[in-house]
Amino acid sequence: MKNEITLKAIILGVLLSMLMAGANAYIGLFAGMTVSASIPAAVISMGVLSLFKKSNILENNIVQTAASAGESLAAGVIFTIPALILMNYWGEFSFDQYWTITCIAATGGIVGVLFTIPLRRALIIEEDLQFPEGIATSEVLKSGEKGSSGLKYLVYAGIAGALFKLGSEAMKLWSGILSGAARIGNSFASFQINLSPALISVGYIIGLNISILVFGGGAIGRWIFLPLLSSGYFDQIPTVLANDANASVNWIHNHVIKYIGVGAMIVGGLWALINMRKSLTSGIRSGLEVYKKTKTGDSETIDRKEMDIPLVWVGIALLVSLIPIFAIYLTVVKSIFVTAFMAVIMLLAGFVFSAVAAYMAGLVGSSNNPISGVTIATVLSSSILLFALYNAGVNVGPAAAIFIGAVVCCAAAIGGDNLQDLKTGYIVGATPWKQQIMQGIGVLASSFVMMPVLWMLHQRYGIASDNHLPIE
Repeated sequence: MKNEITLKAIILGVLLSMLMAGANAYIGLFAGMTVSASIPAAVISMGVLSLFKKSNILENNIVQTAASAGESLAAGVIFTIPALILMNYWGEFSFDQYWTITCIAATGGIVGVLFTIPLRRALIIEEDLQFPEGIATSEVLKSGEKGSSGLKYLVYAGIAGALFKLGSEAMKLWSGILSGAARIGNSFASFQINLSPALISVGYIIGLNISILVFGGGAIGRWIFLPLLSSGYFDQIPTVLANDANASVNWIHNHVIKYIGVGAMIVGGLWALINMRKSLTSGIRSGLEVYKKTKTGDSETIDRKEMDIPLVWVGIALLVSLIPIFAIYLTVVKSIFVTAFMAVIMLLAGFVFSAVAAYMAGLVGSSNNPISGVTIATVLSSSILLFALYNAGVNVGPAAAIFIGAVVCCAAAIGGDNLQDLKTGYIVGATPWKQQIMQGIGVLASSFVMMPVLWMLHQRYGIASDNHLPIE
């Protein structure tokens, strides 16, 4: 049997998880979106491990699993924690907040890993979702294992995508986004098409049916809701944008239409969870049956490719995770009752939103997974609960909501992205519990570098300053 978790794989996985976390933190703060690190990590792993005599596809898969966990954790941190600077709760990032940020990142990430364990069977095996990046990464790993026969097509596709991005973004020969807008009275008509090769590739992987649904959602928002609602918000458009139709449309989209999309995404995700309740129950039941076999000494009959971390251990770990969550919130809220209640609510919300994010990642991919929508929904619901329970003032309520949103956002980001890795493992024949262990290692390794990365970026570029990183 091929070795999966080896010393060199652990060391390389830890280093890449830290590197990818730092790189994605910069990209996310600068561009407002993050990118999946699974394929770059797989390519790097194949290049580095090929220097050793013994390396295999499962070992490379373990490395990219750890690295991908670091990348996705960065998304959960950068879309929430900088808000504490923007609202002046913290004056700046200092090493006094090192353990607070590290604990938030590590706890949220580990909770996300734990939630992916029962979801693996439900979404990958029972529902058989595509998980586009997972399929793409498995093809990269298999091409590297086979040699040049399949790798040449990946190289051709990579060169074509690189040339397009070079021409559109570096050399500005054409625009990567084709858009147009016109003012009609107090309303607007507009269209926008993203010409990204990555989106075309994802559309090819997920198939025509899901692609039509995604396109339909964009068409409804852009061609129905935006013209209908523009007149109601016309007077609120900033004066500097009023004479620019494209800029006005973008403002309305970001401040109005986006929230309609968030609401639709949450309702759609919850409805999907209701519809797949039988699959989820079946997955949990299968996991418990595997655990019973291991307890009775009948583990030899279990296929290693079906062995997750036992759900009993998962439950214990989730209960233990309430301790740091409680400690974090207590420093802000100062009320034991409210803190205990919100910690439990956060854990429940973490599962729901992790499941929604994982389901969406299975449909349209991690790169298009609306983590910002999950975060917005979490912060809004947390704010309402804090106001109802605690009547928190302006000095406490917003910060407490951000702390809750940060943990849930980290869990959701990990949940969606890690299931891509488990899909890859399912295709190449990896052992699930070993991947889940490496996901945890990747989370812990990257959590220790998040605060220094935020500090360096804030010192170099600034957040909420004249030369700030243009985060949303």
